[in-house]
Amino acid sequence: SLQFQVEEQIREEVGCLTERRVSSAASLVVDNATGEILAYVGSADFFNDAVFGQNDGIQMRRQPGSALKPFIYAEAFHRGYTPATVIPDLETAFNAPKGSYTPKNYDRRLHGPVRAREALANSYNVPAVRVAEEVGLGNALTVLQRAGFESLKLGAEHYGLGLALGNGEVPLWEAARAYAGLARGGVVHPLVPVLRV
Repeated sequence: SLQFQVEEQIREEVGCLTERRVSSAASLVVDNATGEILAYVGSADFFNDAVFGQNDGIQMRRQPGSALKPFIYAEAFHRGYTPATVIPDLETAFNAPKGSYTPKNYDRRLHGPVRAREALANSYNVPAVRVAEEVGLGNALTVLQRAGFESLKLGAEHYGLGLALGNGEVPLWEAARAYAGLARGGVVHPLVPVLRV
């Protein structure tokens, strides 16, 4: 019944977003404790060729945006940060191989000194990039790979500090597995697609 509920929710949500040219969506529901997949919906309508319904949005690689930030902050906490650590959210030009990199927050504002908990809760981009730089880009990439983001196969230089903002493409499958591991305190297990035969 959960499978049917998720399918219906996706159809309703996509229907509400038609004006914004959204034609499909995907959802993977996982039991965090066991890794068991409880519902798997790869598209809004499998039989609709007009919206490429047979493309599986769970296996497709997409840029995850801010979904990678919690893992990079977790590495910072492992290295001595606390939720109360103050991080400057100020305009900053970070050194990058192809010139300077100046990230912007989604709200186009700067918020001054903010605590790590506030920066992460509000998904501020500038502090996230600063945290990635401070933990080391190579360490940030390693932590993401250990969390289960196997699709991030290229070197840290390829992604640059934009990795903190999700510029590497990953499938929803890997994101769900990584977040289940995060819920288990960092213990990553494979997802279980077949519960019984």
